[in-house]
Amino acid sequence: MKLALISVTRKGAALAERLVPFLGPDVDVYAKEGRDNVTGTSRTYDCLSQLVDTIFHKYDGFVFIMAAGIVVRIIAHHIRDKRFDPAVVVVDDGGKHAISLLSGHIGGANDLTLAVSEAIGASPVITTATDVAQLPAADVLAVKLNLLIEPFPRLKVINAAIANGDRVVFFIDKSLADYEHYLHLAAEYGIILQDAGELEEIDHYDAAVIITDQEYDTAKPCLFLRPGSLALGIGCRRGTTDAELFGAISDACRKIGKSWQSVAVLGSSVVKQDEIGLLALGQQLDVPVEFFSNEQLRLCIAEKNYISSSFVEQQIGVGNVCEPAAILAGQSDRLLLPKTKYAKVTVAIAPVKYRWWE
Repeated sequence: MKLALISVTRKGAALAERLVPFLGPDVDVYAKEGRDNVTGTSRTYDCLSQLVDTIFHKYDGFVFIMAAGIVVRIIAHHIRDKRFDPAVVVVDDGGKHAISLLSGHIGGANDLTLAVSEAIGASPVITTATDVAQLPAADVLAVKLNLLIEPFPRLKVINAAIANGDRVVFFIDKSLADYEHYLHLAAEYGIILQDAGELEEIDHYDAAVIITDQEYDTAKPCLFLRPGSLALGIGCRRGTTDAELFGAISDACRKIGKSWQSVAVLGSSVVKQDEIGLLALGQQLDVPVEFFSNEQLRLCIAEKNYISSSFVEQQIGVGNVCEPAAILAGQSDRLLLPKTKYAKVTVAIAPVKYRWWE
């Protein structure tokens, strides 16, 4: 987590220096110019608002050592969405209180507040309803297990239901490759995951949180937590747009009852590494696009006995892109969806065996 520590007073600057050893290696310290105790490790600034305008979206988290009111006014016009806003913690320059001000769960401000409090002996101030009630929050589980929240606007409905004491049950799809891993991790945070097969027992819950890459129809309010479990192999004509590609992959996922939100990686031929639409699709999905050499694709085709197209081979040097690219991208041994043709696109889907690209 890349952090910025910002102070406005002499005492605040000294407190920031005390905090640095406890917050990891990736910490920058900013102190107001003219403070005679600023050390060589601090960067100085003249105008706080100009500093924040410059750096607000360059850090994962901020610790402001100053009055909370100052911070509210300074950051107000930068706040966009809890999915993207950095963690913001405010500490008084006497080190008595540490306040989780912004992005407590997804951004990690609550955890940062606890770390700061422990380091300097401050009292943590955390106001998110589920934390106050000591109840599990859906977005906390998503962050801890590295899962995508879908649909995001429903998160506040589910967390409100949890805070209000409604029967919100956490479920997991037992067919997931990482089922046991998720089960144990959730238990560490006090969350017991029930078999998603019990979703039909609608009298047993008021709302549900489901860890799955599958599409479910539910009679009660439901929030999905999506693991990155799918590798998509893609072949496309030159100039295919990202919109056309997205239409193809979302339909391909739908054919096997999976959510496109669980796409973890895209794969294609190295011939397509400058394909603007494909690169834009990777950015849109926020997943890597891995390009494989034609030799890698040929070896996979031969090993799996995939059918090759002589026309495609004449065009790009290999007769099948999507199927071997899906296998290679997922480091898998099977396809969930074989080559499926669309107007300008071919798609194949494989499960992700492990996240080798990270």
